[in-house]
Amino acid sequence: MKSRAKAFRKLLEGDKLFMRPCAYDALSAVLIEQAGFEVIGTTGYGIAASLVGQPDIGLVGYTEMLERSRTIVNAVKLPVDVDVDTGYGNAMNVYWTVENFARVGAAGVRIEDQEWPKRCGHMAGKSIIPGDEMLGKIRAAVKARDAEDPDMVIGARTDARSITSFAETVERAASYAEAGADYVYVEAPQSLEEVETLVKRIPAPLAFNIIPGGKTPPFKIEDLEARGVRYLSVPMTCLYPAAKAMQAALKELRTTHDLDKIAAMGVSWAEFNEIVGHTAWRRLELETLSGAELKAKYGTSDIEEITRRETEAGKKWKRG
Repeated sequence: MKSRAKAFRKLLEGDKLFMRPCAYDALSAVLIEQAGFEVIGTTGYGIAASLVGQPDIGLVGYTEMLERSRTIVNAVKLPVDVDVDTGYGNAMNVYWTVENFARVGAAGVRIEDQEWPKRCGHMAGKSIIPGDEMLGKIRAAVKARDAEDPDMVIGARTDARSITSFAETVERAASYAEAGADYVYVEAPQSLEEVETLVKRIPAPLAFNIIPGGKTPPFKIEDLEARGVRYLSVPMTCLYPAAKAMQAALKELRTTHDLDKIAAMGVSWAEFNEIVGHTAWRRLELETLSGAELKAKYGTSDIEEITRRETEAGKKWKRG
């Protein structure tokens, strides 16, 4: 687990922009890893939606986020940078939060300066805590990090841009880096000129996110990299397309009952089994179960024969 934190820290120390697609469960994390990305983020917005079916308005707490993050970390080998909201209380709560997220293998955590209950950074109605209080939280996070895993990355987010002046946003962001944050996440800068200023004024890598329809303008990734942005979250890459695909398949089922068409809309049974590593588990089974157990289960110990039998049924389905 600790090597993942080192790998994440090395990415931050590089001179190229890297992206942070965000997972909301273990399956989306596996898909991000299989797509070839270098780091996985978690999305509190997506976890709220997938876990309780509600918006990101502070309804998911510390325990639920810790458990969901543990399953995500456990499903992949990549570094996972976890959204831990406000740290779920004051500086003492932040210490406890960072300590325990380190213990489940998070390569990084990011805390924000909103008041609790917090909400998605692109929603209206946010409020932020005093800057000094946030500095105490960052110091607590760093102290907990150093006690558990000195390579773990601490990110600090400010939502000040939509609440106060840009000047105060810059001041807050710079002070968070000076307090020990390894990167600073500024929610929704409003122009490339603001991005340039933030990169120059913050003594740590700048990060932010882009959500289709959100408050961040639709910047081009090339333009951001040219201005020195090194870390970019794209949190809805999995969630929004998945939601649309489910809507389309459910509509098809309700209106046409065409199971062949629905099958063509997604991956096949065999393809999905490979996504979740079924063959690897089957090989482990063949290496560890006794001959008698294998005969009882399958009538053979030949993995190719077992796989062929399982996939024969799938060939009967039409694919678009």
